[in-house]
Amino acid sequence: MGLREALDQVPDHRKSQGRRHPLGAVLSLAVCAMLCGARSLYAISQWGRDQGVTTEQLLGFSRGQTPCVATFHRVFKDLDVAAFEAVLREWLVNSGVELGEALSLDGKTLRGIHGEEIPGVHLVSAYAVRCGAVLAQAATPGKGQELEAAKEVPGLVPLQGRVVVADALLTQHEVCRQIVAGGGDCLLPVKGNQPALYQDLAEAFSPNGS
Repeated sequence: MGLREALDQVPDHRKSQGRRHPLGAVLSLAVCAMLCGARSLYAISQWGRDQGVTTEQLLGFSRGQTPCVATFHRVFKDLDVAAFEAVLREWLVNSGVELGEALSLDGKTLRGIHGEEIPGVHLVSAYAVRCGAVLAQAATPGKGQELEAAKEVPGLVPLQGRVVVADALLTQHEVCRQIVAGGGDCLLPVKGNQPALYQDLAEAFSPNGS
């Protein structure tokens, strides 16, 4: 299944009356435009208009013109984000991630816009290392507060036969138990922020056996 067909599975929140374009086509156009460098609703809309009839036909638009800026705004404003991410995650896992590929749990901050008007969002993601794809993500209150999201994200992706890596902040009992329960293995660092565990490991792996 291609991405265009997968995006048809995202539930359409719009009322049927006045709906001009299939949701899967709108989302597909946005993906293509962003891959080509569009970074605003206006740029996405303009990119679609610039491509002409061929792109309209390939993406499945039912009318002779691609969506305007207002249409993209309405679609993204009320889009079921969880459903969209679930569809995209399933497509990525089934089409681009090899069985046994390692996953990395990591926190990143998305940059906000207009100063403090729309602040950035801090996310913890499950990142497929080899293919370079984010399979799942969850928002956190901020940097250094990733633990709750880190306990949520592993449950969103198939872990069977995978090694999960993360930084020392996420070396926690709950995270490890969830990874192992899902059939995965974890390879996590231990540093001075957990002195008792660090000391236990230092003694267990000491060259002189003490």
